[in-house]
Amino acid sequence: MSRFPSASSTRYSNRTIVVSEHQIIALVEQLEHKIELLKDTHEEAKQRITALEEENAKLRNELKEQQTKARELRKKQDNSEKNAPKSEDFGKLVQNNLSSTDTNAELKRQLDEYIRELERCIAHLSSLS
Repeated sequence: MSRFPSASSTRYSNRTIVVSEHQIIALVEQLEHKIELLKDTHEEAKQRITALEEENAKLRNELKEQQTKARELRKKQDNSEKNAPKSEDFGKLVQNNLSSTDTNAELKRQLDEYIRELERCIAHLSSLS
């Protein structure tokens, strides 16, 4: 005796539909194929989600590192601005020193001295980079 009767009948609202064993087997095979396709699609989606979650975590870490670097650079900038003399301080320094200079030669000597000091400061700052 076979698993399925050779013909099956189902009654729907006063209609009788006859389905053969071969049609039932074909429908079951189609369903099995569709289930396999869904399984494959589901597995691919899970792998994609995992890859995206890993990428997301990596990008979050990179963002934290960049934010930390930005904070450190802001602190360095704030500290260097606090430690750097203000331009108005330079003006007062020059004004005070100019009043004590008597000749153009003396003024030229002082300006040369300031320029050398600035060059030393620039060289020092360049060596820090």
